[in-house]
Amino acid sequence: MLKTLSVKNYILLDELELELGRGLTALTGETGAGKSILIGALSAVLGESMGRDVLRANADRVIIEAGFTIPPLAEISALAGEYDLALDSPDILIRREMSSTGRSRCFIDDSPVPVSALKRLGDLLVDLHGQHEHQSLLRPGRHLDLLDEYAGSAGVADNVKRGYNHLKQVEVEIAQLKERAARMAESRELCRFQLKEIDAFDPQPGEEEALQREERILQNAERLFRSSRELFQRLYESEGSISEQLSAAHRELLELAGIDATFEELSVECSEIKIVLDEMANTLQRYSNRISYNADRLEQVRQRLDGLNGLKKKYGGTIDAIVEKRSELKNTLSRMGGVDDRLSELEAHYRDEFNKLKNIALALSRERVQAGVKLSEQVSAELSRLGMSKAKFTVSTKYNQGGTGIRFQADGRELWLNSKGIDEVEFLITVNPGEPQKPLAAVASGGEISRIMLAIKSLLADIDRVPVLIFDEIDIGISGRVAQDVGRKLRQLSQSHQVMCITHLPQIASMAQHHFLVEKKGDEKETRTLIRKLSGEERTEQIARLFGGQTVSEAHLLSASELMQEAERRARDDEKVMQQ
Repeated sequence: MLKTLSVKNYILLDELELELGRGLTALTGETGAGKSILIGALSAVLGESMGRDVLRANADRVIIEAGFTIPPLAEISALAGEYDLALDSPDILIRREMSSTGRSRCFIDDSPVPVSALKRLGDLLVDLHGQHEHQSLLRPGRHLDLLDEYAGSAGVADNVKRGYNHLKQVEVEIAQLKERAARMAESRELCRFQLKEIDAFDPQPGEEEALQREERILQNAERLFRSSRELFQRLYESEGSISEQLSAAHRELLELAGIDATFEELSVECSEIKIVLDEMANTLQRYSNRISYNADRLEQVRQRLDGLNGLKKKYGGTIDAIVEKRSELKNTLSRMGGVDDRLSELEAHYRDEFNKLKNIALALSRERVQAGVKLSEQVSAELSRLGMSKAKFTVSTKYNQGGTGIRFQADGRELWLNSKGIDEVEFLITVNPGEPQKPLAAVASGGEISRIMLAIKSLLADIDRVPVLIFDEIDIGISGRVAQDVGRKLRQLSQSHQVMCITHLPQIASMAQHHFLVEKKGDEKETRTLIRKLSGEERTEQIARLFGGQTVSEAHLLSASELMQEAERRARDDEKVMQQ
């Protein structure tokens, strides 16, 4: 709610301090007294344009401050985060200043902010109904949300928004994966070629050393055969071989040991040497028997070594490096395959989630159409009770025209799904029969706009989150019973909102819980606008003055008193009905 309003040096407002309360507040005063100046000052602190012509004569600075108790809205929290505002308390102070040079400064709780921040915050806190910019219902972008809230479909609409945002994130990930896959295509082919080349050779750890040894053996097969054969013969097979001589030596040592035990150890050692020698001879015989020269095998070995040398030059200089490169290529291809798998998985997930979201959006669209028909009838009926019997209000619901969102086909139609669903919603009005329906913003009369907004706000009171409503010019062109109905409707609306109304009608002013009088005072040197709160007899006299002008008779005072009593009785009755 708006708790305080302070204005210094704004046109005719020299210095003003207002404390405001909950419920319905009426501002009355003679034409030209400055009621519109007060609304202008409030509009300025809420971010509307403010020229240097508003600076009071002989003053050097305009200062306007508005104290609010703010509701717990996510949009306000987001705004606070964007401008690094603490907002530790629900009470905040908005200030706007302008010097004589035209330089303007804006603050929220003493933190400097751009005027656009005031405008955004003001749009969340105050609706000014009349010829003013701060009217949320004049913005078509708000109509769909209000219709969803009216229909009880806000939760479903939030699900659509979350689902759509999720799909857009998935789209981004899919696009990134496709771009990555495209970049990897050339690399993939190179990896496959290299892996195929290495796998064709299938090099093994230690293979090169084994091949080199085999090559040396094959190159020297003849010598190896001849030498191993000769050694065998010399050690064992030829007459007088070393083995034969050792046998003889062993027999001689045995005989000597029979004479002197000293030779027993030598006899044993000679026997052991003979065993080793015989084993060496057997090994040489086996070696010479199996060795042979194989030119084909030698060529194969040399070709294999040449191939391995070629791979070493390409892939790291050693067989171990080639083996490691093969493992690396396999891992790389596996990761590339993982990208393809993830892409397929995401595309399947996208299709499934979109089909679910599409069905939810189609069902939500049907709910919106039904709710739009109902709201159109109710607002038109409210307008009739507020003196606009010929007006027709329509909630226009149509499919998105395309260009943004996700396109799909349903029942032979091309539809577009975005974060709001598949619909575009706008509130339209025709004031006189035969005239085409127009957007609310195109209605020229401030009084008509105010009554249209009052009708809509009354029906949407429980869901409209803007806490402060100000109605200007709402009483233009009405009187009598209609004026009473307008006042009663304003009082009912003040149960859920803080409502301020500028009026010239006693029927409306009598319904207020707070009453301020706007007066113009001055002399030959200066003119000032003053605003003061009325109560008791002063208020009765002011309402009587709304009946009779400057001359107030006893009859006028009696009528004013009776009207105020009747207003309070009606208000109590309405409150009882609303509580049931």
